[in-house]
Amino acid sequence: MGDDEAAAVRGTTAGTARDLARDVARERRDCERYLRRQGLPSLVEEHSVGRDVWGRSSPFLLGVLILELLTWFDTEWAWWQNLLALVAPFAIVGAAWVGLNRLRGRPWSTLPQRVGVPELAFFVLAPALVPIVMGVAWRESIGVVVVNLLLLGIVRVVVGLGIATTLWWGTARVGAELGDSLRRLVRLLPLVVIFSIVLFFNADVWQVFDAVAPQANYALGAFFLLVITVLTTAGARRETRVILAEAGRGLPEEATTFSPRQLRNVVATVAMSQLLQVLLVSVLTGAFFVVVGTLAITPEVREVWQVGGGNLWEPLAFLGADLVIDQTLLRVSVALATFSGLYYAMNVQVDAVYRTELVEDLSDRLRRVLEVRARYLALPSPEPAPEPRA
Repeated sequence: MGDDEAAAVRGTTAGTARDLARDVARERRDCERYLRRQGLPSLVEEHSVGRDVWGRSSPFLLGVLILELLTWFDTEWAWWQNLLALVAPFAIVGAAWVGLNRLRGRPWSTLPQRVGVPELAFFVLAPALVPIVMGVAWRESIGVVVVNLLLLGIVRVVVGLGIATTLWWGTARVGAELGDSLRRLVRLLPLVVIFSIVLFFNADVWQVFDAVAPQANYALGAFFLLVITVLTTAGARRETRVILAEAGRGLPEEATTFSPRQLRNVVATVAMSQLLQVLLVSVLTGAFFVVVGTLAITPEVREVWQVGGGNLWEPLAFLGADLVIDQTLLRVSVALATFSGLYYAMNVQVDAVYRTELVEDLSDRLRRVLEVRARYLALPSPEPAPEPRA
């Protein structure tokens, strides 16, 4: 073989290798995109909190930072004072960001793709410098720090466990979830209806929620939400083991082996699927009682029960009667909806039929996920394509 023919063969081989490397890289990206869209970002190999959680959340955090900097103005100030209050925070935070980029060895205007502790500390502390520099009470700075720390915790959970994408997936299936929830609710309907109807047409219940402070309502709602979340999460851990065993049959062992972080991600996906059904049941129950209360609890009944209410809209005349939607009606309806959601969440944990249906439904979904993961793990690691020799 002559030199020209040998060079041509080498060039063809190098070209084929480059094409293969591009195909592998494209398939890896497709698999990773699929896993993220299923709410399972932790199944992506080389998953990085700095890049895949904080890096992906950086546009949102930047938007929050800008909103926080736009709040330092007062309608009682002169125009030039408000202008200064808008410009000064951006100048202070901008200077701090330039300094951080220089310390990190980046160009002064860079937005990092990988976010570490220094960038997170900047997000928490930089806006807190503004009230101090502007001479506002130091309590404002503490408030900014606390709010930003809470926000980072929420972002870490929501993005890190793929809750946002799981909610999106669940919302897309709201029709199927609604049918499943209603079918299961029908089995529980007798006890739910008897329990809720008796409470709804009780004057004492209306008087309690008419007099209770809004803060108590919020605290009660948060408490029941916490209880429902704990119950659902505890059940999801048990169901996840069964679902993974069912979905992983016949697949390579590496596709069904998970690190603790990856397993938490799968458990969160199963729990969110159940929480969506609880939410649907609660919303439908609350809407039912709003309609019933509007039609049945007339102003005359409210007067007999000594319930003030606080009308939200003008009474609507209907067949000679005044229909009223007031704050007390909404409070009672939301409370009963929350009770019904809690009852539903407790019963589905011990309902064998529900658990069988849940395993079948989520096993089909996770089977597809595990098949993609098996193909993903079988792909060779991307390597640079060899350069053709002259």
